[in-house]
Amino acid sequence: MKRLLIISFFLIFSLVSLIGCDTDPTEEPISVETYSLIQLQADYDQMVGLIDRNPKLFTNLDELNSLVVSQRELLTEGMTKLEFYRVLVKVIAAIRCGHSGIQMPWSEIETIFENDMTYPVSVYLFDEALRIVSINGQTAIEIGDEIKSINGVSIPDITLEMMSMLSADGEGTSLKKRVLADAYFEYYQLFIAVSETLVVEYIDSLTNEIKVEMLNLNSINYDHYIQNPAYEYQITSEYALLTVREFSPHDSYTMQSYLNFFSDFFSVVDQLEIEHVILDIRGNGGGDPRITSALFSYIAMTSQPYFNQATSNYYVGLKSNIPLSEPHFDGHLYTLIDGYCFSSCGHLAALIKYQNIGTMIGEETNGSYVCTDSSASYTLTNSRLSFRTSTAAWGVAVEGFELGRGVSPNIEISISFEDYLNGLDTALLYTIDLIESE
Repeated sequence: MKRLLIISFFLIFSLVSLIGCDTDPTEEPISVETYSLIQLQADYDQMVGLIDRNPKLFTNLDELNSLVVSQRELLTEGMTKLEFYRVLVKVIAAIRCGHSGIQMPWSEIETIFENDMTYPVSVYLFDEALRIVSINGQTAIEIGDEIKSINGVSIPDITLEMMSMLSADGEGTSLKKRVLADAYFEYYQLFIAVSETLVVEYIDSLTNEIKVEMLNLNSINYDHYIQNPAYEYQITSEYALLTVREFSPHDSYTMQSYLNFFSDFFSVVDQLEIEHVILDIRGNGGGDPRITSALFSYIAMTSQPYFNQATSNYYVGLKSNIPLSEPHFDGHLYTLIDGYCFSSCGHLAALIKYQNIGTMIGEETNGSYVCTDSSASYTLTNSRLSFRTSTAAWGVAVEGFELGRGVSPNIEISISFEDYLNGLDTALLYTIDLIESE
Protein backbone atom coordinates (compact mmCIF):
# COMPACT_ATOMS: atom_id res chain seq x y z
CA MET A 1 0.00 0.00 0.00
CA LYS A 2 2.90 2.35 0.61
CA ARG A 3 3.73 2.09 -3.06
CA LEU A 4 0.18 3.08 -4.01
CA LEU A 5 0.37 6.04 -1.64
CA ILE A 6 3.61 7.26 -3.17
CA ILE A 7 2.18 6.92 -6.66
CA SER A 8 -1.02 8.68 -5.62
CA PHE A 9 0.84 11.43 -3.80
CA PHE A 10 3.03 12.14 -6.78
CA LEU A 11 0.27 11.66 -9.32
CA ILE A 12 0.14 15.26 -10.47
CA PHE A 13 3.93 15.32 -10.64
CA SER A 14 4.07 12.07 -12.59
CA LEU A 15 1.89 13.66 -15.27
CA VAL A 16 4.73 16.02 -16.01
CA SER A 17 7.55 13.50 -15.52
CA LEU A 18 8.72 14.78 -12.15
CA ILE A 19 8.85 11.49 -10.26
CA GLY A 20 12.33 10.96 -8.90
CA CYS A 21 13.91 14.09 -10.38
CA ASP A 22 14.19 16.02 -7.13
CA THR A 23 14.34 13.60 -4.20
CA ASP A 24 15.58 10.08 -3.71
CA PRO A 25 14.10 8.04 -0.83
CA THR A 26 17.58 7.61 0.66
CA GLU A 27 18.70 11.21 0.39
CA GLU A 28 17.19 12.62 3.60
CA PRO A 29 17.03 11.06 7.06
CA ILE A 30 13.64 10.23 8.54
CA SER A 31 12.50 13.22 10.54
CA VAL A 32 9.42 14.33 12.46
CA GLU A 33 10.84 17.70 13.41
CA THR A 34 8.77 20.82 13.95
CA TYR A 35 9.53 24.39 12.94
CA SER A 36 9.46 27.77 14.60
CA LEU A 37 7.07 30.43 13.37
CA ILE A 38 10.03 32.46 12.08
CA GLN A 39 11.26 29.50 10.03
CA LEU A 40 7.81 28.82 8.61
CA GLN A 41 7.23 32.44 7.66
CA ALA A 42 10.65 32.61 6.00
CA ASP A 43 9.93 29.51 3.88
CA TYR A 44 6.43 30.73 3.09
CA ASP A 45 7.71 34.11 1.91
CA GLN A 46 10.46 32.37 -0.08
CA MET A 47 7.86 30.31 -1.93
CA VAL A 48 5.60 33.32 -2.57
CA GLY A 49 8.57 35.15 -4.07
CA LEU A 50 9.29 32.21 -6.38
CA ILE A 51 5.67 32.15 -7.55
CA ASP A 52 6.37 35.47 -9.29
CA ARG A 53 8.43 33.51 -11.84
CA ASN A 54 5.31 31.66 -12.97
CA PRO A 55 3.56 33.13 -16.07
CA LYS A 56 0.21 32.73 -14.20
CA LEU A 57 -1.54 32.06 -17.49
CA PHE A 58 -4.62 30.54 -15.85
CA THR A 59 -4.41 32.34 -12.50
CA ASN A 60 -7.17 34.40 -10.91
CA LEU A 61 -4.84 36.98 -9.36
CA ASP A 62 -7.38 38.28 -6.83
CA GLU A 63 -8.00 34.74 -5.58
CA LEU A 64 -4.27 33.96 -5.39
CA ASN A 65 -3.37 37.20 -3.62
CA SER A 66 -6.16 36.69 -1.10
CA LEU A 67 -5.00 33.14 -0.37
CA VAL A 68 -1.39 34.25 0.02
CA VAL A 69 -2.51 36.53 2.87
CA SER A 70 -5.05 34.20 4.52
CA GLN A 71 -2.89 31.06 4.39
CA ARG A 72 0.09 32.86 5.92
CA GLU A 73 -2.07 33.68 8.90
CA LEU A 74 -2.52 29.94 9.53
CA LEU A 75 1.17 29.45 10.32
CA THR A 76 1.79 28.66 13.98
CA GLU A 77 4.75 27.86 16.21
CA GLY A 78 5.71 24.18 16.18
CA MET A 79 4.07 23.08 12.93
CA THR A 80 5.21 19.78 11.44
CA LYS A 81 6.26 19.43 7.84
CA LEU A 82 2.92 17.86 6.92
CA GLU A 83 0.98 20.67 8.59
CA PHE A 84 3.08 23.25 6.76
CA TYR A 85 2.66 21.35 3.50
CA ARG A 86 -1.13 21.53 3.87
CA VAL A 87 -0.93 25.31 4.17
CA LEU A 88 1.24 25.62 1.07
CA VAL A 89 -0.67 23.33 -1.29
CA LYS A 90 -3.72 25.59 -1.32
CA VAL A 91 -1.65 28.55 -2.41
CA ILE A 92 0.07 26.55 -5.13
CA ALA A 93 -3.21 25.07 -6.34
CA ALA A 94 -4.51 28.64 -6.74
CA ILE A 95 -1.83 29.29 -9.37
CA ARG A 96 -3.92 26.92 -11.51
CA CYS A 97 -0.84 25.44 -13.14
CA GLY A 98 -0.56 21.67 -13.36
CA HIS A 99 3.21 21.88 -13.83
CA SER A 100 3.65 23.59 -10.46
CA GLY A 101 3.59 21.90 -7.08
CA ILE A 102 5.12 21.30 -3.68
CA GLN A 103 6.80 18.01 -2.82
CA MET A 104 7.60 16.38 0.51
CA PRO A 105 10.66 14.10 0.81
CA TRP A 106 9.88 10.43 0.35
CA SER A 107 11.32 9.71 3.80
CA GLU A 108 8.65 11.96 5.34
CA ILE A 109 5.92 10.03 3.55
CA GLU A 110 7.34 6.79 4.98
CA THR A 111 7.40 8.29 8.47
CA ILE A 112 3.98 9.94 8.49
CA PHE A 113 2.22 6.98 6.93
CA GLU A 114 4.13 4.32 8.80
CA ASN A 115 1.19 1.91 8.70
CA ASP A 116 -0.15 0.72 5.40
CA MET A 117 -3.04 3.03 4.60
CA THR A 118 -5.57 0.33 3.83
CA TYR A 119 -9.06 0.14 5.23
CA PRO A 120 -11.53 -2.75 5.18
CA VAL A 121 -13.08 -1.20 2.06
CA SER A 122 -11.87 0.38 -1.17
CA VAL A 123 -13.80 3.24 -2.74
CA TYR A 124 -14.15 4.98 -6.09
CA LEU A 125 -15.68 8.37 -6.83
CA PHE A 126 -18.40 8.12 -9.49
CA ASP A 127 -19.37 11.73 -10.26
CA GLU A 128 -20.36 12.91 -6.76
CA ALA A 129 -20.96 9.45 -5.28
CA LEU A 130 -18.25 7.69 -3.24
CA ARG A 131 -19.10 4.02 -3.59
CA ILE A 132 -17.63 0.83 -2.18
CA VAL A 133 -15.92 -1.21 -4.92
CA SER A 134 -14.16 -3.92 -2.91
CA ILE A 135 -13.94 -5.39 0.60
CA ASN A 136 -10.49 -5.90 2.11
CA GLY A 137 -11.31 -6.87 5.70
CA GLN A 138 -13.99 -7.32 8.35
CA THR A 139 -16.86 -4.85 7.93
CA ALA A 140 -20.64 -4.71 7.69
CA ILE A 141 -20.35 -2.45 4.64
CA GLU A 142 -20.88 -4.17 1.30
CA ILE A 143 -19.91 -3.52 -2.31
CA GLY A 144 -22.25 -0.97 -3.85
CA ASP A 145 -22.91 0.96 -0.64
CA GLU A 146 -22.37 4.72 -0.84
CA ILE A 147 -20.41 6.65 1.78
CA LYS A 148 -22.18 9.94 2.54
CA SER A 149 -19.81 11.41 5.14
CA ILE A 150 -16.46 10.82 6.84
CA ASN A 151 -15.95 11.92 10.45
CA GLY A 152 -19.11 14.02 10.27
CA VAL A 153 -18.24 15.91 7.07
CA SER A 154 -20.19 15.29 3.88
CA ILE A 155 -18.45 13.75 0.86
CA PRO A 156 -19.23 16.78 -1.39
CA ASP A 157 -17.60 19.10 1.18
CA ILE A 158 -14.55 16.83 1.58
CA THR A 159 -14.22 16.47 -2.18
CA LEU A 160 -14.41 20.24 -2.71
CA GLU A 161 -11.78 20.81 0.00
CA MET A 162 -9.38 18.28 -1.46
CA MET A 163 -9.89 19.61 -4.98
CA SER A 164 -8.78 23.03 -3.71
CA MET A 165 -5.44 21.44 -2.78
CA LEU A 166 -4.67 19.76 -6.11
CA SER A 167 -2.69 21.43 -8.88
CA ALA A 168 -4.13 21.49 -12.40
CA ASP A 169 -4.32 23.79 -15.40
CA GLY A 170 -7.25 26.22 -15.10
CA GLU A 171 -10.17 24.94 -13.06
CA GLY A 172 -8.89 21.42 -13.69
CA THR A 173 -12.12 19.77 -12.57
CA SER A 174 -11.73 16.73 -14.84
CA LEU A 175 -8.20 15.98 -13.64
CA LYS A 176 -8.92 16.60 -9.96
CA LYS A 177 -11.97 14.36 -9.95
CA ARG A 178 -10.04 11.64 -11.76
CA VAL A 179 -7.19 11.84 -9.23
CA LEU A 180 -9.56 11.65 -6.26
CA ALA A 181 -11.58 8.86 -7.84
CA ASP A 182 -8.46 6.70 -7.98
CA ALA A 183 -7.09 7.46 -4.49
CA TYR A 184 -9.77 9.08 -2.33
CA PHE A 185 -8.75 7.68 1.06
CA GLU A 186 -5.06 8.28 0.40
CA TYR A 187 -5.61 11.95 -0.37
CA TYR A 188 -7.93 12.23 2.62
CA GLN A 189 -5.04 11.12 4.82
CA LEU A 190 -2.57 13.42 3.12
CA PHE A 191 -4.75 16.54 2.93
CA ILE A 192 -7.26 16.22 5.77
CA ALA A 193 -6.21 13.90 8.59
CA VAL A 194 -3.83 11.04 9.30
CA SER A 195 -6.43 8.88 10.98
CA GLU A 196 -6.32 5.35 12.37
CA THR A 197 -10.13 5.29 12.41
CA LEU A 198 -12.74 6.75 10.08
CA VAL A 199 -16.35 7.13 11.19
CA VAL A 200 -18.36 6.77 8.00
CA GLU A 201 -22.05 7.30 7.38
CA TYR A 202 -23.25 5.28 4.42
CA ILE A 203 -26.32 4.19 2.52
CA ASP A 204 -26.96 0.45 2.43
CA SER A 205 -27.51 -0.30 -1.27
CA LEU A 206 -29.92 -3.17 -0.49
CA THR A 207 -32.15 -1.56 2.15
CA ASN A 208 -31.52 2.13 1.36
CA GLU A 209 -31.01 2.66 5.10
CA ILE A 210 -28.46 5.14 6.44
CA LYS A 211 -25.93 3.36 8.67
CA VAL A 212 -22.75 4.20 10.56
CA GLU A 213 -19.52 2.18 10.68
CA MET A 214 -16.03 2.68 12.10
CA LEU A 215 -13.27 1.77 9.64
CA ASN A 216 -9.92 0.90 11.20
CA LEU A 217 -6.64 0.73 9.33
CA ASN A 218 -5.80 -2.77 8.17
CA SER A 219 -2.40 -4.41 8.37
CA ILE A 220 -2.91 -5.90 4.93
CA ASN A 221 -0.08 -5.07 2.55
CA TYR A 222 -1.13 -5.06 -1.07
CA ASP A 223 0.05 -3.29 -4.18
CA HIS A 224 -2.28 -1.90 -6.83
CA TYR A 225 0.46 -0.65 -9.10
CA ILE A 226 1.00 -2.32 -12.47
CA GLN A 227 3.69 -1.07 -14.83
CA ASN A 228 2.19 -0.95 -18.31
CA PRO A 229 4.25 -0.43 -21.47
CA ALA A 230 4.58 3.14 -22.73
CA TYR A 231 3.00 2.12 -26.02
CA GLU A 232 1.46 -0.92 -27.69
CA TYR A 233 -1.04 -1.83 -30.38
CA GLN A 234 -3.60 -4.49 -31.21
CA ILE A 235 -4.96 -5.43 -34.62
CA THR A 236 -8.40 -6.95 -35.18
CA SER A 237 -10.47 -7.55 -38.30
CA GLU A 238 -12.56 -4.44 -37.52
CA TYR A 239 -10.07 -1.93 -36.15
CA ALA A 240 -6.57 -1.21 -34.87
CA LEU A 241 -6.09 -0.04 -31.27
CA LEU A 242 -3.07 2.23 -30.70
CA THR A 243 -2.41 2.87 -26.99
CA VAL A 244 0.16 5.49 -25.97
CA ARG A 245 0.39 5.96 -22.20
CA GLU A 246 3.16 8.56 -22.22
CA PHE A 247 5.24 10.60 -24.67
CA SER A 248 8.37 10.75 -22.51
CA PRO A 249 11.59 9.09 -23.71
CA HIS A 250 13.24 7.07 -20.92
CA ASP A 251 15.17 3.84 -20.48
CA SER A 252 14.45 1.59 -23.48
CA TYR A 253 11.73 3.95 -24.70
CA THR A 254 14.07 6.21 -26.62
CA MET A 255 13.01 8.94 -29.01
CA GLN A 256 13.89 6.68 -31.93
CA SER A 257 11.91 3.78 -30.46
CA TYR A 258 8.78 5.93 -30.46
CA LEU A 259 9.36 6.99 -34.07
CA ASN A 260 9.99 3.38 -35.13
CA PHE A 261 6.87 2.23 -33.29
CA PHE A 262 4.63 4.80 -35.01
CA SER A 263 6.12 3.90 -38.40
CA ASP A 264 5.58 0.18 -37.78
CA PHE A 265 2.01 0.66 -36.58
CA PHE A 266 0.85 2.79 -39.49
CA SER A 267 2.63 0.50 -41.97
CA VAL A 268 0.65 -2.46 -40.63
CA VAL A 269 -2.58 -0.45 -40.77
CA ASP A 270 -1.82 0.50 -44.38
CA GLN A 271 -0.87 -3.02 -45.45
CA LEU A 272 -3.99 -4.54 -43.91
CA GLU A 273 -6.17 -1.69 -45.26
CA ILE A 274 -7.65 -1.01 -41.83
CA GLU A 275 -10.21 1.80 -41.96
CA HIS A 276 -10.78 2.32 -38.23
CA VAL A 277 -8.07 3.28 -35.74
CA ILE A 278 -8.71 3.82 -32.04
CA LEU A 279 -6.08 6.09 -30.49
CA ASP A 280 -6.12 5.64 -26.72
CA ILE A 281 -4.25 8.44 -24.94
CA ARG A 282 -6.12 8.22 -21.64
CA GLY A 283 -3.88 8.56 -18.61
CA ASN A 284 -1.16 10.15 -20.75
CA GLY A 285 0.43 13.06 -18.91
CA GLY A 286 2.47 14.28 -21.87
CA GLY A 287 6.16 14.35 -22.61
CA ASP A 288 8.27 15.46 -25.56
CA PRO A 289 6.54 17.49 -28.31
CA ARG A 290 8.84 15.92 -30.91
CA ILE A 291 7.04 12.65 -30.20
CA THR A 292 3.50 14.08 -30.20
CA SER A 293 4.20 16.03 -33.40
CA ALA A 294 5.50 12.82 -35.02
CA LEU A 295 2.28 11.00 -34.14
CA PHE A 296 0.21 13.95 -35.35
CA SER A 297 1.98 13.82 -38.72
CA TYR A 298 0.43 10.38 -39.42
CA ILE A 299 -3.17 11.43 -38.71
CA ALA A 300 -3.37 15.17 -39.54
CA MET A 301 -5.87 16.21 -42.19
CA THR A 302 -3.52 18.92 -43.46
CA SER A 303 0.05 19.97 -42.80
CA GLN A 304 0.37 22.80 -40.27
CA PRO A 305 2.77 24.11 -37.62
CA TYR A 306 2.78 22.31 -34.27
CA PHE A 307 3.62 25.30 -32.06
CA ASN A 308 2.22 28.80 -32.50
CA GLN A 309 4.50 31.71 -33.31
CA ALA A 310 4.45 33.08 -29.75
CA THR A 311 6.12 29.94 -28.41
CA SER A 312 9.86 29.61 -27.86
CA ASN A 313 12.07 28.39 -30.73
CA TYR A 314 13.52 25.66 -28.52
CA TYR A 315 12.25 22.79 -30.72
CA VAL A 316 13.66 23.21 -34.23
CA GLY A 317 11.09 22.97 -37.00
CA LEU A 318 7.96 22.71 -34.86
CA LYS A 319 6.83 26.26 -35.71
CA SER A 320 6.86 25.39 -39.41
CA ASN A 321 4.42 23.15 -41.27
CA ILE A 322 4.85 19.55 -40.11
CA PRO A 323 5.21 17.28 -43.19
CA LEU A 324 2.63 14.51 -43.33
CA SER A 325 4.22 11.14 -42.69
CA GLU A 326 3.78 8.07 -44.85
CA PRO A 327 2.00 5.75 -44.81
CA HIS A 328 -0.54 8.36 -43.83
CA PHE A 329 -3.78 7.29 -42.15
CA ASP A 330 -6.87 8.71 -43.87
CA GLY A 331 -9.52 6.46 -42.38
CA HIS A 332 -11.71 7.15 -39.36
CA LEU A 333 -9.94 7.97 -36.12
CA TYR A 334 -11.50 7.52 -32.67
CA THR A 335 -9.50 9.22 -29.91
CA LEU A 336 -10.10 8.18 -26.30
CA ILE A 337 -9.38 10.95 -23.78
CA ASP A 338 -9.77 11.59 -20.05
CA GLY A 339 -8.86 14.06 -17.31
CA TYR A 340 -5.30 12.73 -17.07
CA CYS A 341 -4.45 13.92 -20.61
CA PHE A 342 -2.09 16.78 -19.88
CA SER A 343 0.82 18.88 -21.17
CA SER A 344 1.98 17.62 -24.60
CA CYS A 345 -0.87 15.13 -24.63
CA GLY A 346 -3.27 18.08 -24.25
CA HIS A 347 -1.49 19.77 -27.16
CA LEU A 348 -2.05 16.69 -29.33
CA ALA A 349 -5.72 16.46 -28.31
CA ALA A 350 -6.19 20.15 -29.17
CA LEU A 351 -4.65 19.68 -32.62
CA ILE A 352 -6.85 16.65 -33.31
CA LYS A 353 -9.94 18.59 -32.21
CA TYR A 354 -8.89 21.68 -34.18
CA GLN A 355 -8.57 19.73 -37.43
CA ASN A 356 -11.76 17.80 -36.62
CA ILE A 357 -10.01 14.47 -37.10
CA GLY A 358 -12.50 11.71 -36.42
CA THR A 359 -14.37 11.36 -33.13
CA MET A 360 -13.16 12.11 -29.61
CA ILE A 361 -14.70 9.93 -26.90
CA GLY A 362 -14.44 9.98 -23.10
CA GLU A 363 -13.93 12.84 -20.66
CA GLU A 364 -12.67 16.41 -20.94
CA THR A 365 -8.88 16.58 -20.80
CA ASN A 366 -7.03 18.81 -18.36
CA GLY A 367 -4.32 19.81 -20.83
CA SER A 368 -5.29 21.79 -23.90
CA TYR A 369 -3.88 24.05 -26.59
CA VAL A 370 -1.56 25.91 -24.20
CA CYS A 371 0.26 25.09 -20.98
CA THR A 372 3.06 26.61 -18.94
CA ASP A 373 6.20 24.58 -18.30
CA SER A 374 9.99 24.98 -18.64
CA SER A 375 9.71 24.28 -14.94
CA ALA A 376 12.37 25.02 -12.34
CA SER A 377 12.78 23.42 -8.90
CA TYR A 378 13.75 25.12 -5.65
CA THR A 379 14.22 23.88 -2.09
CA LEU A 380 12.65 25.86 0.75
CA THR A 381 15.44 26.75 3.16
CA ASN A 382 14.15 25.49 6.50
CA SER A 383 11.55 22.81 5.76
CA ARG A 384 13.48 21.46 2.75
CA LEU A 385 10.24 21.06 0.85
CA SER A 386 10.77 21.05 -2.91
CA PHE A 387 8.82 23.68 -4.84
CA ARG A 388 8.46 23.49 -8.61
CA THR A 389 7.07 26.25 -10.80
CA SER A 390 6.58 26.86 -14.50
CA THR A 391 8.44 29.69 -16.18
CA ALA A 392 7.17 29.84 -19.80
CA ALA A 393 4.09 29.25 -21.96
CA TRP A 394 3.89 26.66 -24.74
CA GLY A 395 0.95 26.76 -27.15
CA VAL A 396 0.04 24.90 -30.32
CA ALA A 397 -1.12 26.56 -33.54
CA VAL A 398 -4.90 26.44 -33.12
CA GLU A 399 -7.77 28.87 -32.61
CA GLY A 400 -11.16 28.88 -30.93
CA PHE A 401 -10.30 27.15 -27.64
CA GLU A 402 -11.26 28.50 -24.21
CA LEU A 403 -8.34 29.40 -21.96
CA GLY A 404 -8.24 27.25 -18.85
CA ARG A 405 -10.55 24.54 -20.18
CA GLY A 406 -9.55 21.17 -21.53
CA VAL A 407 -10.45 19.55 -24.83
CA SER A 408 -14.05 18.31 -24.76
CA PRO A 409 -15.00 14.98 -26.34
CA ASN A 410 -17.54 14.70 -29.13
CA ILE A 411 -19.14 11.90 -27.12
CA GLU A 412 -18.87 12.05 -23.33
CA ILE A 413 -18.46 8.66 -21.68
CA SER A 414 -17.54 7.93 -18.06
CA ILE A 415 -17.05 4.51 -16.53
CA SER A 416 -20.18 3.09 -14.93
CA PHE A 417 -20.23 1.46 -11.51
CA GLU A 418 -21.21 -1.89 -12.99
CA ASP A 419 -18.45 -1.82 -15.61
CA TYR A 420 -15.90 -0.82 -12.96
CA LEU A 421 -16.83 -3.81 -10.82
CA ASN A 422 -16.60 -6.13 -13.82
CA GLY A 423 -13.29 -4.70 -14.98
CA LEU A 424 -14.81 -3.43 -18.22
CA ASP A 425 -13.62 -0.41 -20.16
CA THR A 426 -16.82 1.58 -20.78
CA ALA A 427 -15.38 4.07 -23.28
CA LEU A 428 -13.47 1.47 -25.30
CA LEU A 429 -16.45 -0.89 -25.45
CA TYR A 430 -18.67 1.98 -26.59
CA THR A 431 -16.17 2.84 -29.33
CA ILE A 432 -15.93 -0.75 -30.54
CA ASP A 433 -19.73 -0.97 -30.69
CA LEU A 434 -19.76 2.28 -32.65
CA ILE A 435 -17.30 0.87 -35.19
CA GLU A 436 -19.12 -2.46 -35.52
CA SER A 437 -22.46 -0.73 -36.06
CA GLU A 438 -21.19 1.23 -39.06
